[in-house]
Amino acid sequence: MDKSRYEEIYHSLWDITDVGPVAKRFEIHPGIAYTILSQKTVTRVKLNFSNLKKSGPEQLKQWNNGKTIVEMAVTYRMPATLIASLILKELNIPKKIAFNSPERLQSRRLSKEIIEALEIDHFFSPRAHSLQLEKGKLGEEIISFWLKAHKIDFLTEEQLREQSMTKTPDFLLPEPITVDGNEVSWIESKAMFGDEQEHKYYMKKQFSHYEQMYGHGLVIYWYGFLNTLESNGHEIKEYQFFDQCENKIKELMNFGVHL
Repeated sequence: MDKSRYEEIYHSLWDITDVGPVAKRFEIHPGIAYTILSQKTVTRVKLNFSNLKKSGPEQLKQWNNGKTIVEMAVTYRMPATLIASLILKELNIPKKIAFNSPERLQSRRLSKEIIEALEIDHFFSPRAHSLQLEKGKLGEEIISFWLKAHKIDFLTEEQLREQSMTKTPDFLLPEPITVDGNEVSWIESKAMFGDEQEHKYYMKKQFSHYEQMYGHGLVIYWYGFLNTLESNGHEIKEYQFFDQCENKIKELMNFGVHL
């Protein structure tokens, strides 16, 4: 995706209600808009949440004065689950217990607000985390299906770990394959949009290590990527690269998207 187009999409997304209109306006799949918004939200949290945590007593005071967790989340433009975690910490209530069984909390008000916070938080709630893991598995299933359909031998990350290997791509190819004229020896699946920040992070954390051990690889950013990314000799593709997987790709692109 062209960077200027990406930035226009990025700056048009503020909350979940923007996903449908933005997808329609820019003629992109809603799953792509949803993923960009998710990553934008994570970036904002990383920048601002640490300072908000320092004001925990003030957040509790506001809550005690009648402001709801969801109202505070809107005010601070923070995920409701994180605001709930701040309140729980100040009340000395274990977050794990409250999130797993909010209906068992002694305070009816707190119970109701925790349930509401978990339901409306699309990016930081336990359910959101589970959905992201499922998206990751679905992406890997598509690659596995594609490799088998093309009769390409591979070893999975689990098989590599059984061999006590520590740096393990999602798929290692015993015999390299050629993609757009370049040989690749491994494939890494990322259920995200490949922006510069994410790509640099994974290049340092994973891809460079795989390159040292196995050579160049194929990186799949399922929800698209910037055309300005530095490939460093690797191939970078998105969902459109795969054939014979139309139904599974449609499922992945729609997975967890709430409109």
